[in-house]
Amino acid sequence: DDAGAREFYKLAFEEAGFIVETACDATAAIIVCGDFAPDLLLLDWDMPGGGGKWVFEKICELLGKQIPVLFVTGFPSRINVDLRSGRISVLRKPAGIEALLSQTDYLLK
Repeated sequence: DDAGAREFYKLAFEEAGFIVETACDATAAIIVCGDFAPDLLLLDWDMPGGGGKWVFEKICELLGKQIPVLFVTGFPSRINVDLRSGRISVLRKPAGIEALLSQTDYLLK
């Protein structure tokens, strides 16, 4: 939900060799993922336009499979998904690049 953070994360992941697409809200994220078919989602739990959980569920439905997801939020205790149900991780904002890349590697194994 923050343009500066989104651009910072985008550049950091690109420097680490990832192909990155971004979106400014929930609806845009679903549209982008329909065209992009990502291997991993990095979502803010409280993103504008529907929230990260809704986006995650819609994208998995659209693609017909569960995508690994890394939720980043200022309030990790609000996340009400079963973290044991799939490849799901949660980091507290502000998340450092090392933590993001480490969790990404873990989720993509």
